[in-house]
Amino acid sequence: MRCPRAARLACSTGLALLAGVATLALAPAAQAATAPRTVQVVTVPAYPNVAFSLNGITYQTGPDGSQTVPDSNLKNAATDLQLTPQTLPNNVRVSLDRVANNPNHGSFARLLVAELDVDRPVTIKLLKPQGTPLAPDQVTSVTLNDSLGGTTVLNQSALKGPVWLAASRPARVAAGVTGRTVTYSIKSVIDGGTNVVNSGQLRYTASRILVWTVPVILHSLTIQGNDLLAGAPAGTSVQLTYPDQQKVTVVLGPDHRVTLVDLPRGDYKLKVNGGLLPLASTVRLSRDQTATELVVTAGDAAEMGAVVVTVLSIIVAAGIIGRRLRLRAAIDQPADKKLRGARGAHSG
Repeated sequence: MRCPRAARLACSTGLALLAGVATLALAPAAQAATAPRTVQVVTVPAYPNVAFSLNGITYQTGPDGSQTVPDSNLKNAATDLQLTPQTLPNNVRVSLDRVANNPNHGSFARLLVAELDVDRPVTIKLLKPQGTPLAPDQVTSVTLNDSLGGTTVLNQSALKGPVWLAASRPARVAAGVTGRTVTYSIKSVIDGGTNVVNSGQLRYTASRILVWTVPVILHSLTIQGNDLLAGAPAGTSVQLTYPDQQKVTVVLGPDHRVTLVDLPRGDYKLKVNGGLLPLASTVRLSRDQTATELVVTAGDAAEMGAVVVTVLSIIVAAGIIGRRLRLRAAIDQPADKKLRGARGAHSG
């Protein structure tokens, strides 16, 4: 039995509508199955050529410090991202601080922010007041305080070449995260047991300046050896004890004088040799200054001996004269009594 023409038209229209509805229903599923899944990795601070890996595949960031890569497993993208410490061109070393998942992404994408710790090599150049370099061998240590709350102590070997220091660290801001510059202050430069800088006064960063010029405070000390009594130049050498108790002996010049330069501030003990008895003293060095040190010479001893003999002679002479006067007074006293007695009898 054949259907009327009107019925056949209605059946065809219904089937077409059903087919259209089925196509619309299956379209999202088909799109989800075929849509590419991607992960965009953004470095902060933005650095090109930063190598990272995702699902075992290695990539590099582009000129803007980011890279978009395929990833079929978006759910674990943040934990799958690997970024090992590496040195980039222009003396920059980066390492991964943390990975943040930015929520501003589409259904089939992820936006990962790789927050980087940035280090740079810094050379510390110590300068004397004359502008000439101070050899690292003369310095025991240099201590730095940084804006992160840390302290770095550099020994002699570290001061002979560049040392890697933190240049920036991730910091939260209103717009998200940024690389905050780390600042440093020089806490101490120890030379001869004394700090030769004013603590906290000198400040630097490792973001741009890679050679830190650090002026140190040094002074000169002129030592003059003098005879104790005559005041004439005397002495052959001077023993100098530094603030750290290190002792050195320096020969005096023809005029019994010597000038020592580039000495750290502090208390110095001085003792001039070359006489019978060296006299020690302490000098507090806080500026360029001259110290006159006394020494007892043979001439001083002879003069002091002569003075002692003279004084003793005077004492002895005074004693003798006094004794004679007392004896004379004792002899004269009985005669005077007899004379007074005779006069009394005659009167009676």
